[in-house]
Amino acid sequence: MPATPRIAFISSLALGGSTTFLSNISGELTRRKIPVIVVSPEKENAFASDFEKARVKVFLHDNRRLIYEDRLHAILRILAEFQPTTVVGCLGQATYEVLRYVPSGVRRATLIQADAPIFYDAAAPFSGCMDDIVGVSKKITERLETMAAFNAVTKHYLPYGVAMPKTFTPRETGDRPLRILYLGRIMDGQKRVYLFPKFLAALKKSGIPFQWTIAGEGDQRANLERLMSSANPTQQVLFPGPLPYSQVPALLEQHDVFLLASDAEGLPMSLLEAMGHGLVPVVSDLESGIRDVVDAGNGILVPVNDIEGYARAIIHLHEHREELAAKSAAARERVRQQFSVEAMTGRWLAAFPQNTPAVGAWPTTWNIKPPLGVPHPFYYSPPLRVIRRLAAKLQR
Repeated sequence: MPATPRIAFISSLALGGSTTFLSNISGELTRRKIPVIVVSPEKENAFASDFEKARVKVFLHDNRRLIYEDRLHAILRILAEFQPTTVVGCLGQATYEVLRYVPSGVRRATLIQADAPIFYDAAAPFSGCMDDIVGVSKKITERLETMAAFNAVTKHYLPYGVAMPKTFTPRETGDRPLRILYLGRIMDGQKRVYLFPKFLAALKKSGIPFQWTIAGEGDQRANLERLMSSANPTQQVLFPGPLPYSQVPALLEQHDVFLLASDAEGLPMSLLEAMGHGLVPVVSDLESGIRDVVDAGNGILVPVNDIEGYARAIIHLHEHREELAAKSAAARERVRQQFSVEAMTGRWLAAFPQNTPAVGAWPTTWNIKPPLGVPHPFYYSPPLRVIRRLAAKLQR
């Protein structure tokens, strides 16, 4: 008879969309009584309370006190005990390395979550160790189809899904201050938060009343707090810091516009959550991910290099409140129809169905090899492992 799917996700669990995805899908799989575990090669778990509430089993490994080989051994022992039918490496080389040791008969999959060379380059060396590769946006999946490294790998387009609020409050058409939200990592690079002071200057100059909340954590938070102060009580910028995932819905309900000025994305989880709550997106016009969900009817797409365009779009929404209300309703409906947690989980179960093949026997010990592509493999040789273990113990 068909075997019930048993899915193991391997991923770091830092604050961000990738961990939100894991919290959502593992929670829904657990609700459906599909066996699932989440295993991290690191100690951090930004959503610990959320996984616990959903009764999802999470296994962490102290990356400061355990050397690479010992953490990999520990992960493989957990997998051998769990007996998964599918193992998914979710985020980077450390998670893909696990796939090299998974026995035949177990589906081995990788997940690409952003349309940037670094993500494709990290997965490519492991193509011989994977059966499936998943793109969270249409563009990512299309790129994977063209890459020679993945010719023999089955491709899947499996976009994210988010929990939908049970109730919906339409955005008002009055003239109260516009409530703007940025929710995510407060960092430069792809998120381009260094542009925020420029947006603020343009908004201040326009004279419109607003409250801009920048929620999250990152190495640029203190710098932005210093640069973005405002003495005008009708034009305020707030920095509440990182929030537990359970508090995000209440935060979303308190805002009108979701701002994202990235120059590279996959399918931003925070964007889906915001639109599901009726926030109108003012976001970069990125072919990958963003266009899968945002269009002229439910948001405003700003060309990536039109730096003034982000503030201009926000000012436009303030001055056209009926349009804001209409886009708000359309944003919620788009996510409800295609990007709910239930729809996402259904797609994953269809891609990795119950009629899984027989799983090969898991070994009890593993010969851990140096990570693929490392410049100095001798660093991972048995003699040096002893020294590295001692050095790790001295940190305790």
